[in-house]
Amino acid sequence: MNKKAFLAAAAMLALTACAGQELGNARSAGMDNGDFGNALSAGYLRLAQAEYAESDYADSDYFATRSIQAGTKGGTVDLPAIESRTFPKGDAIYVATARNELEEVFNAGAREKAPQLAAAAQVSYECWIQELEENTQPAHIAACQDQLDGLIPALRTAVAGAPKKKAKPTKAKPTKGKTFQVLFGTGSAKLDDSANKLIVDAAAYAKKFKDVRVVVSGYTDSAGSASGNLAISERRAAVVAAALRIRGVSRTAIKTNGFGEDFPAVRTGDGASEPKNRRVDIAVGGK
Repeated sequence: MNKKAFLAAAAMLALTACAGQELGNARSAGMDNGDFGNALSAGYLRLAQAEYAESDYADSDYFATRSIQAGTKGGTVDLPAIESRTFPKGDAIYVATARNELEEVFNAGAREKAPQLAAAAQVSYECWIQELEENTQPAHIAACQDQLDGLIPALRTAVAGAPKKKAKPTKAKPTKGKTFQVLFGTGSAKLDDSANKLIVDAAAYAKKFKDVRVVVSGYTDSAGSASGNLAISERRAAVVAAALRIRGVSRTAIKTNGFGEDFPAVRTGDGASEPKNRRVDIAVGGK
């Protein structure tokens, strides 16, 4: 081996020796940062250990460092921006939607009112975007996303306090203009090519108005539970609203609603899977 090759090999060994060393520091670090900070620290430590076991030392170090920071008295660990990771084409909008939902519920006091759930949600979000970036373990991606999808509604309930008597839902009044209808698969909030084309058309139409108003209303069929259908209708509306914002429609111009099984496009009995009812209506109008 010549000198140059020897030095290169030595450098590589040195880097390998250093990689993953933050896990040991995180394991030995104490936790003294309140219920949310301590739960967040423990969650990040679990991610660091899992990545180390998979020989992903860079991500292990990343999560270990965040574990130390979260557990240190007075330390804060913010949600990372979606730009901090690189995702497969088409996934960024779902990450942005989930991040916005999580940030909104955090700002409403979820960290204080439900610290354990809030910490679990932040860890699930980080797990999801890290696995999405690797894009090698579909089961892990789905598990992290499913956990986050379940925690966000639970956090909304926690910050809302005692449930108020539910009023009979009233359908959103359509704006004077045009309505675009986006359809979805069973239990899905994913946008296909046809849906994206309609959203592009809706955003272009919105630019015709000086003072535009956009009402985005999500609906489901009657298959599944009423509570689950309400949640997926809200998620569908949020995903469409995010897609409109990406295409230039102002956040302040958009109002979103989730109506679940109410107001079906096609009347059916309970438990019916009806494609035309799995929809989001985008009503665009204004002055």
